[in-house]
Amino acid sequence: MVKRQVVNQVTAAVTVTLMALGTIANLASAIALKDGDKVNGLIRSNSPSFQFRNWSKAGSPAQNARGEEYTFTAQRGDSLEISVDAEDGSNLKPILVLLSPAGKQVAYDETRSLLQYRVPTAGIYKLLVLGASNTLGRYNLAIDGLSVATTPGTGVSTASPQTAQADQVMQDVLKLRVIGCGVPNVARIKIGSDERCTRDIEVGQYVYDDATKRITLVDTRRDLLAQRLQLTLLDRCPATPLAVVQITMTDPQDNKDYTYCANPTRFVKAGTYRYNVNTDELQPATVAQTPTTPVITSPPGAQAPDARRQLLQTDYGLTVLDNCPANQSNLVQVSFPEGNQTYEYCANPNRLVKAGKYVYNAQTASLDPDRKPANCTVAIGGLCILK
Repeated sequence: MVKRQVVNQVTAAVTVTLMALGTIANLASAIALKDGDKVNGLIRSNSPSFQFRNWSKAGSPAQNARGEEYTFTAQRGDSLEISVDAEDGSNLKPILVLLSPAGKQVAYDETRSLLQYRVPTAGIYKLLVLGASNTLGRYNLAIDGLSVATTPGTGVSTASPQTAQADQVMQDVLKLRVIGCGVPNVARIKIGSDERCTRDIEVGQYVYDDATKRITLVDTRRDLLAQRLQLTLLDRCPATPLAVVQITMTDPQDNKDYTYCANPTRFVKAGTYRYNVNTDELQPATVAQTPTTPVITSPPGAQAPDARRQLLQTDYGLTVLDNCPANQSNLVQVSFPEGNQTYEYCANPNRLVKAGKYVYNAQTASLDPDRKPANCTVAIGGLCILK
């Protein structure tokens, strides 16, 4: 929350300078903004009145509207993105007006509640949030795209050493343009304990490694789907995703939709779905398609893959252990009776298959709980050995 800065006195020299520039800014009532700020505002019936021109109508005369005034310092080349949203229950129809350091109106919006502006000249800019047609109410304001100021003549950042290091990594090492993190659909890069945002790369969470001078994508949504649904996610969705699981989820942080694809399993068939993060539910979006069975081939001389092990991994999402330990009480134990021989596998339990003993039923292609008769001491291949 940005606190309103109250200036009790304005020196005569400053007043003369502002008048010479033609600026009508009232510094005593303006709210100072910095990059990434999110402000809660309110336009009342007694809010100050400001003059502006309606750029949506050619030749429109100067008009007046009540609103609030903000100031911020911008550097040449900054790509500003300023948005305002009227709160629920408010009848406010916001107008955004941007004035240059010389007091000239340089940007205007009354329809999108969004201003995008590339700064041609460094200086203190003024932003007006006004109520169209005398509308009043509360709103939320966000500003991004302001770069860090530098000491004149040195090019050295005036920020803290840690902040300056993160900025240097973004500029000199990664060659990425920094914008504020208050807007949606940005790439967030963790540099030490600091964070920087950009739109020069794909949206997502990244971590910077100082040893390799590289960033690694940390996709929390991808990890969530793999963990909760026990799916093997693909690097990217194929051009024709008919034989894969295609899942769309809404990220609660930016309220945007993201789509992922995965190999189908016994529990999640091929088709399109929507995953609800809040309720942990996967709902079909359309009628699921019948998956095609992949043909697994091995190179000449290579050992044939273990079909039973692959079945447990792909159909049930189990992480199969190389060997069954002595203590198997907290593991999934699966028996595969085949003729006169039984194959045993152990795996870590997951959300779909809890710890316990199971027998694979080849006729129903399911894992049946291993229920022994009450008077049975040992069961081998479905045969009971009595006491």
